[in-house]
Amino acid sequence: MLNWQHCQQQVKNPIMFLNILKRSFQSNLRHVNNFNVLRSSSSGVPKNDITDALDIEANLFEHSLLKHEPVSTREALRKNRYKGTAKPQKKGKDQSFSVTPPKLSIPPAPRPTPVPAAVIKDSELNLEFVRLTLQDPLTSTLLTTVRSRKRRDKNRQIIIEGRRLIKEALQCGLKMSTLIFSQKDQLALLKEEVAQAQQETHTKIYKVPQHDLKTWSSLVTPPGLLAVFDRPSEKGLEKNLAEQERLGSQPLPITVVCDNIREPNNLGSIIRTCAALPCSQVVITRGCCDPWESKALRGGCGGQFRVPIRDDVSWEELSMTIPADAADDCHVFIAESNKEKLANRRAIDYADIAQIGSHNLLIIGGESHGVSEEAYSFMNLVGGKGKCVYIPLAAGIDSLNVASALTLLLFELRRKLSQP
Repeated sequence: MLNWQHCQQQVKNPIMFLNILKRSFQSNLRHVNNFNVLRSSSSGVPKNDITDALDIEANLFEHSLLKHEPVSTREALRKNRYKGTAKPQKKGKDQSFSVTPPKLSIPPAPRPTPVPAAVIKDSELNLEFVRLTLQDPLTSTLLTTVRSRKRRDKNRQIIIEGRRLIKEALQCGLKMSTLIFSQKDQLALLKEEVAQAQQETHTKIYKVPQHDLKTWSSLVTPPGLLAVFDRPSEKGLEKNLAEQERLGSQPLPITVVCDNIREPNNLGSIIRTCAALPCSQVVITRGCCDPWESKALRGGCGGQFRVPIRDDVSWEELSMTIPADAADDCHVFIAESNKEKLANRRAIDYADIAQIGSHNLLIIGGESHGVSEEAYSFMNLVGGKGKCVYIPLAAGIDSLNVASALTLLLFELRRKLSQP
């Protein structure tokens, strides 16, 4: 506590004296406030000795220019602590505080209303189409359909590129839901088939720039035509087989089973050969590539539209693909090219096949992985009606392309079946 008379004797300048008193008062007030908070009761009322100390300080400065006003110590401490900051907000009953910065709310920009593209009627082609750009919302929907295999499988759709393959699909009765083109001269070569499809199945036709079609196409050089077709149904394939029988091309009692065929071009060539023979059906076991992807379709050259295909078949389900009237007389042939496997099994030259069943299963494996053990287990189910066959090759040649080997075996079986 300062001595009033001593201070008056030591300090002759009254202004300096008042400044000293002011700083002393502020320092004492902070100490008193802090001490008051520490000793305050739960109700916030300070102790008696702290109140007396405040009264002494007020009497000390009653003759000074400073005016003392009683202030709640809790309120004073709170003002000093949050001086220059945002007003604290209470959280529940624990009287804790938090400073929340103000949030800036920016109203969202209004979305532009999409304007549907105008339908263009071409009198020269006798077709109606819509011109699209990459900014059109419909473009992203079509692009997802083209690129997403999951969506295509869900909707049972396939993507076909090129004038020749599109024409082949239309001739086989496939339903074309969408046609995208960039070159009018390519579309003009199919105007009759496309006009009929647009009239019968309401095919939607869109025109896009050539550089945009490159992002849609899976080819290095897009042919300028891309179509979305519905996958052939069993009824449609049966109709095609009936048409072949009417024309004199009756399917042979042969089912080709693909095992570990993982190259799309090879699988397409196999299907093309089976359609050319023609075989009764093609069964594609699990582990093979997709017979409906673009590379397999180009390799098949339309074979997928003319022969029944059952894909993603397990070995447990394979017996269900055999016709019921030929189940008791079904022969199984495995085409093996691996010399190590041939050394451990009894195999015969494909030309020495003597017995042919009322229905025949020919199992062929891929060049890299060969025939699986599941195939041999299935062959053992038929006992003596199962044979492992091979194609003799010149010295130094390990194997043939899988499609070439299948062609030799199928036409040899057809020759055997044609004999009386």
